[in-house]
Amino acid sequence: MQAKVQEILSSFRAYVEAHDYRKTPILTVYVDIDPTNPDNRKERPAWLIELGNERKKIRDALPEEELKRRASLEKWAAVEEYLTQHLRHRRPEGRSVVLFTDLEDYLVIDLPVSLPTRIYWGTPQLKHLLFALDMYEKYLTVVFGGAGADLHEVFLSRTVGAHSVEGSGPGPERGEKNLARERRELATERKQTREIAQEIEDHFRTDSDFRRIVFGGNLKQAHAVKNALHPSIANLVVAMEAMDARITDGEVAERVTAIANEVELENDRAVVRNLLEQFHAKGRAVVERQGVETALQEGRVRTLVLPYPVPSDEFDPLLIEATLGNAEIEFVYGDAAAKLAEFGGIGAFLYYAS
Repeated sequence: MQAKVQEILSSFRAYVEAHDYRKTPILTVYVDIDPTNPDNRKERPAWLIELGNERKKIRDALPEEELKRRASLEKWAAVEEYLTQHLRHRRPEGRSVVLFTDLEDYLVIDLPVSLPTRIYWGTPQLKHLLFALDMYEKYLTVVFGGAGADLHEVFLSRTVGAHSVEGSGPGPERGEKNLARERRELATERKQTREIAQEIEDHFRTDSDFRRIVFGGNLKQAHAVKNALHPSIANLVVAMEAMDARITDGEVAERVTAIANEVELENDRAVVRNLLEQFHAKGRAVVERQGVETALQEGRVRTLVLPYPVPSDEFDPLLIEATLGNAEIEFVYGDAAAKLAEFGGIGAFLYYAS
């Protein structure tokens, strides 16, 4: 997915650079085509109805003189027809779609998350797209029990894959003396621990989208496996939870979602705390619009920090400039967003101090 994210952002940069958004209004359309929604599988899908309602809102808001121009009306009609036909006859590759157009050229992007159907006219509305990409995080959940473990991949509050790892090695033979049996059991246990640790590490080598790990079930076994992991992966374990080894996929997703929410909130607090500490120390950070705008013009922004939902459209141009400058975007929520609001609602980490 990380390669896909870069591909999406590169496509957007190329489009915006070819169509100067400062001089040319851009139509941005988000459509919730989520195929898991039964209403989207009807003959007249829910997304088509929602799109019609949004289209009426945006058309009603346009200046009357623009709607009187025949050329403008023909362009709008062509865009509406293109979008409707594109969505009706395509095979969805995501849960929503975003389209950018100057009413002549089009950029259509599939998104892995479901976003509300909305239409905007003017400055390209990038924040919802970036938020969707920011949300894309997979948690690996390992539930230990018996001689093995069950690995669950949890993404956006649902499991997207699961399989079991069974430890190998013979069990103790009948009639063995106690000491010999204990040694044999210990050797088998250590072998199983290494095998499970290796399986977890292999997951991270083959899928770069994993961001965090949750361990559950037999916590003694969980601690042993964590100690056997490479430190770079062991550091990604964010929680150890007592779970029944027979826990279902749905229950795993529910437990991990609650853990993930708290982990992300704490991460957001740390981001804002670090931002403000560096700003007050006159280090590599700025806050408020003017400071961020100047840093963007000077090419010094490494990471732009914004609350989500973004309270108004005033930061949209800065968000686009940061994206064009290859800066990272960090959205923060809850009390971290409220704290950032006390300092203008926007901030940035810099490559170097002024």
